[in-house]
Amino acid sequence: MPSTLITLLTLATLLPLFSSVLVILFGKRRLPGKKSAFLTTGVMGVSFLLALLAMILWGTGDGTPVASNIKWIPVPGTTAKWLYLGVLVDGLTVAMMVMVTLISTLVHVYSIGYMAGDKRFERFFAYLSLFTFSMLGIVTANSIMQLFVFWELVGLTSYLLIGFWFEKRGPQQACKKAFVMNRIGDAGFLVGFGILFTKLGANMLLPGGEAGIVGGTEGAMSMFGQLAELLKSEGHSITNPPMWLTAAGIGLFCGAIGKSAQFPLHTWLPDAMEGPTPVSSIVHSATMVAAGVYLTARIYPILTPGAHLFIATIGLITLVMAACMALVMTDIKRVLAYSTLSQLGYMILGLGTGNYVFALYHLFTHAFFKCCLFQCAGSVIHAAHHQQDMRFYGGLKDKMPKTALCYFICTLAIAGASIPIVGMFGINIGMSGFYSKDGIIAGAVNYGEVMGALFYWGPLLVAYLTVFYMARSFALTFLGKPRDQHLYDHAHEAPATMVVPQLVLAVVAILSVPLFIWLPLIEQTNERMTATIETVGMAGKGFAWVQQPATDLGHDSHAMHFTHAALLYGLGWLLVMAAGIWFYKDGMARATKVARLPGVSLLYKWAHNKFYFDAFYDVFTVNLGKTIAGVASLFDKFIVDGLVNLTGLLTRLWANVTGRFDNKYVDGAVNGAADFAYNSGHLLRESQMGRVRGYVLILLTAAGLAMIAVMVVVMVTKH
Repeated sequence: MPSTLITLLTLATLLPLFSSVLVILFGKRRLPGKKSAFLTTGVMGVSFLLALLAMILWGTGDGTPVASNIKWIPVPGTTAKWLYLGVLVDGLTVAMMVMVTLISTLVHVYSIGYMAGDKRFERFFAYLSLFTFSMLGIVTANSIMQLFVFWELVGLTSYLLIGFWFEKRGPQQACKKAFVMNRIGDAGFLVGFGILFTKLGANMLLPGGEAGIVGGTEGAMSMFGQLAELLKSEGHSITNPPMWLTAAGIGLFCGAIGKSAQFPLHTWLPDAMEGPTPVSSIVHSATMVAAGVYLTARIYPILTPGAHLFIATIGLITLVMAACMALVMTDIKRVLAYSTLSQLGYMILGLGTGNYVFALYHLFTHAFFKCCLFQCAGSVIHAAHHQQDMRFYGGLKDKMPKTALCYFICTLAIAGASIPIVGMFGINIGMSGFYSKDGIIAGAVNYGEVMGALFYWGPLLVAYLTVFYMARSFALTFLGKPRDQHLYDHAHEAPATMVVPQLVLAVVAILSVPLFIWLPLIEQTNERMTATIETVGMAGKGFAWVQQPATDLGHDSHAMHFTHAALLYGLGWLLVMAAGIWFYKDGMARATKVARLPGVSLLYKWAHNKFYFDAFYDVFTVNLGKTIAGVASLFDKFIVDGLVNLTGLLTRLWANVTGRFDNKYVDGAVNGAADFAYNSGHLLRESQMGRVRGYVLILLTAAGLAMIAVMVVVMVTKH
């Protein structure tokens, strides 16, 4: 079975890459239009079936992780002497594979209807499949280097998808912003990696399991599990960690801050709404933003108490701040975007407070209902001729009943709805979000008893804000009277390719269907990881943070009983949802009056302006960068270029002087000698008449003159 699991998950990972390459190479000529869509969607469906089969096989096994590795790049100084490519399979891997492939398949189906008529239809499906392949590569990665390669590939493909409509300025800016923000987070990732590499040496590059052997060592623990063992061999302990280990954990977590859009790198995610709605649906649910949470879960064995506190604080700030912004946004996709930020904050808070199981469980439940919410929003936008402002909606439940039903079901899911009467008798029946979110809050309550009340009051109050802003979005969109009659008259239900994926996702979110699928796999991984940590002597980890871990879904182990009344009995969410629907069912009139009240207006202004983070970054990052670039340009123009130009001018002047000296004196002397030789030759040439009798006459004349001269000399000498 180990080799079968490896083969199934490897094929499930590579198939989307294969379909993407085919469409890129042959899309326009051999696979035009919907042929490309059907190919990529069908291949994605096969990947889902392979992942599902792997999960079934995994469930019939003993739960022992398996690993397979092949040699990639030689690395001197390591025990194995090689950097490996491989696949690590444990409970979390198979659960993530099923979740990612299922949601990606449904998004592919949804995109067939939503992207119909787009001039780059084939390219979109190629990008979407490549994006899914990148995320699956992260999930199955069996070494930190392999994980980082796919981590960066996710960043690249998200850039392509967010900026898919690159002819528009909005997507141009959004994709660049996402890319740059993620690079900032990835710089922290590399710093953390560099610290570990410096302190632990090249052996930290070893993959999970024993190299080249399916099944590996006992437990075939992940690369971070082996790092925990390596730390122990170096004499380090989580209970009394060195400062560099805390810094390394925080550095690695910075990568998650970028990918999962946590404070302060959160501003790229709402702007990513400029991309097509199917991109928003998959980016905000099961893939890119999930990668940061997944990374944090994988580095869990090496996180110190200081790193846990940092992670919990970042998650707390993000979930509170994003919920406040979601309360005042009027763009339906931006409301859901800030909702995603807030829910990601819950997941990060859960991991920071040690509530590993429910943090990851919320990752799975959130993936389904948030993907459905975005698809419903896309159907509304599609029907409203790309109008995204909820102030122009109203009454659309009559025109789009299926979409309205799916949106309402997922609103209940994200609100953590449960049945009040049943809850009073201690039997908890609720939507999928009820279990996961309440488990995180229970862990935060216990963590807050040690670290401060903010860690449980924050997520508890935001749970109600979530109910309110989701009820607000539902009421503004589907209830009341139409506020734009022309939009209402032309609205219609989405085509089947868009409605069917919404219905499937809504069914998953109706009750606790995912509870019995995902939770055992996550708990299984956590138990083995906790055993690994205890084996290497790193006490104080895992559920030791949560004094009463709330692993029982009956929640008898909650530390503070007011959470029962607030969340489990269900009266709180029901009242808040009713208030939200009443407040907004007739539009924004009541909210506008409240926003003008003293004190409220200031809070509204701050939240509406996104707490001025974009303005802050524009002033102190973008504009400061432009200013520095301008100063550098002036320095280059007047100083650097000035020196170069002055040197050129002086060189030219010197060349002119030397040129004139050369022309007048050096060339003059040479030319004078030549002229003298020429003139002398000319004179001699005149004496040559070219006749024999002339030469004889000259000879006789010369001889006669010579004889006369001799005679004169003789006569003079005698006297």
